[in-house]
Amino acid sequence: MRPYQYRCNDYSLLTPPFKRWIISPLIRFVPWVIPANIITLISNFFVYLSLYASLHPELLGPYTPLFIAACLLLYLIGDHLDGMQAKRTRTGSALGEFCDHYLDAFNNGIIVFTMFTIFRINHAAVISAVIVVSYLAHMAVFYEQFKTGWLTFERISSLEGVLLSALLIGLSTFDPFYMVMTYHVAGEFSVVEVIIIISAAGAFATFIKTLKRTPEIKSGYWIFSLLILIVGVVGVFVLNNFQLFAILTLYASFYIGRLIYGHLIDGNESHADWITPISLVLYYIVGLSNTDYIFWLLLSYLSLRILILIVKTFSALRVYWVWQNARL
Repeated sequence: MRPYQYRCNDYSLLTPPFKRWIISPLIRFVPWVIPANIITLISNFFVYLSLYASLHPELLGPYTPLFIAACLLLYLIGDHLDGMQAKRTRTGSALGEFCDHYLDAFNNGIIVFTMFTIFRINHAAVISAVIVVSYLAHMAVFYEQFKTGWLTFERISSLEGVLLSALLIGLSTFDPFYMVMTYHVAGEFSVVEVIIIISAAGAFATFIKTLKRTPEIKSGYWIFSLLILIVGVVGVFVLNNFQLFAILTLYASFYIGRLIYGHLIDGNESHADWITPISLVLYYIVGLSNTDYIFWLLLSYLSLRILILIVKTFSALRVYWVWQNARL
């Protein structure tokens, strides 16, 4: 197992004030005995809750956007509280990093799709392109960490992206704002859709910048980039929007998880999965009309492989799991 050391270059514009004015005051109210990993799991629950609320707006009615915005803010707070809790209790570990960063891989796609759902953006090509580009940038960051040991966050990072999403979603509670955001300014594209596409362009810039900075890039990097493009393009013609989001999220997260595993545990570079893109291409060529079959097969397959990866990681790092912190 690799010696563990967390090294990070964080150039995020909003992280310093966010920590100073929100996280530092709140950490005083977090009991010492609560492990950072428990905080991580609780905070990530709010991301899934926000997705569920966006898919079932009838449960909260007009308050759905405000509820989702609050969930995203609680996720951000917890996502920073866990790190600060680990530092002050001196319980930082490879398992904590895995829990924090690997769950964020899934959140990447979930938050993007939640935005699409709230603003009723149904263009499959846009949904696919934005998620694919977002995961290319996400992958590049963790590939760089695998190669160099350093995790680098750019000036516009995930914190800024989630805060912008929470702000736009929360303000959409008000009809005038929602009407402005959904007004079509470029053919069939709404204002908010253009904003999301511009954000995706920023993610692509991160991908290029990280690519130039990363040494000794091997074939696995390019194979994943090619295969996720295939999944994204073919998925537009084979899957519905929700299915497309789910498969892209699981497919990309599986490879990112293998990179994190290699960084934290064995130092080996793994390749991306071939079965998913090949299955989608074959399904498209055959021309079967019922997409549920291929969706549930791939969903089950990717979920199983991710579960095996998580079990392997926890087995290797189980010594770091605690249910409560000991007072130093």
